[in-house]
Amino acid sequence: MEPIFDVDAGAAVAADAIQGVIAVDPATRGILELARKVAGSVATVLISGESGVGKEVLARYIHRMSPRAVAPFVAINCAAIPEQLLEATLFGYEKGSYTGAARSEPGKFEQAQGGTLLLDEISEMPLALQAKLLRVLQEREVERVGGRQPVSLDVRVIATTNRQLEDEVEQGRFREDLYYRLNVFPLPLPPLRQRPADIVPLAEALLARIASEQGGRHAELHPRAKAYLEAQEWPGNVRELANAVQRALIVAPGTVIDESHLSALPLHQLQPIGPATQRREATATRTAGNIKAVEQDLILRTLAAVNGSRKLAVERLGISERTLRYKLQRYRLAGVM
Repeated sequence: MEPIFDVDAGAAVAADAIQGVIAVDPATRGILELARKVAGSVATVLISGESGVGKEVLARYIHRMSPRAVAPFVAINCAAIPEQLLEATLFGYEKGSYTGAARSEPGKFEQAQGGTLLLDEISEMPLALQAKLLRVLQEREVERVGGRQPVSLDVRVIATTNRQLEDEVEQGRFREDLYYRLNVFPLPLPPLRQRPADIVPLAEALLARIASEQGGRHAELHPRAKAYLEAQEWPGNVRELANAVQRALIVAPGTVIDESHLSALPLHQLQPIGPATQRREATATRTAGNIKAVEQDLILRTLAAVNGSRKLAVERLGISERTLRYKLQRYRLAGVM
């Protein structure tokens, strides 16, 4: 399911409703206003934000609001394509240029001619290919793998990243000149926890979408369910919210979704909140806080010991690089780093 990041906020945002993107929270409204302004230009846009916040949705919104709306919108996930195939996928290839190239094929740049090309998760692109991408952006022309005839381009480029590209540049993993070429108009998309007014409207829109796609029943959120949703941090952002809503729709027996359906706990485990329960919850909260503090200290000490090398840090900590990036981002937001 493609994550949506905005939903109906009423007549005040009717124009966005037509475009399929509607915001409620002031933070999101501000981003949309900037997106509308840049849509009419040819400027390259760099959308940054955590995984699952709706970066591709914002990119599609910019395309729909631009003069290129009738032309193709082509997206490529730089993290999902093997390195050896990414160049041919982006730039195309000529017949016989490599083993298996039985015919000539245009790349994503040519497919997006006259329209918009989304380079999703650009930070995952290998350094060697970054240099070739920079040349394409500078010269506004592309040369297929194995080809000799350049093809002139009329393509608007939007890139997204879930990393801090400035840090990637400092670590030598991303070209500085390419960063400045992409970062003409930066659009930082806040995580869901920083635009809380969007949470309930998003959940309601997701419920309607799931019911429509799956031909199931329509359901509404009980006030307790809305309060529960607003109390969560949603580290997985809209994708996590979509999963929670879909589970609740499966669990709920009727047309009303309550807090118990969203918490994903069996009904026999749900207990009324009394003094004893509150004491247990307080103890659990303190314990969780202590564990997080120990974890934070361990991660930061490990990073310091390996001189900031994330590769060595994940090896010593036994966690994935994605998990480490998420933890570090949380620490930055909390002012620890």
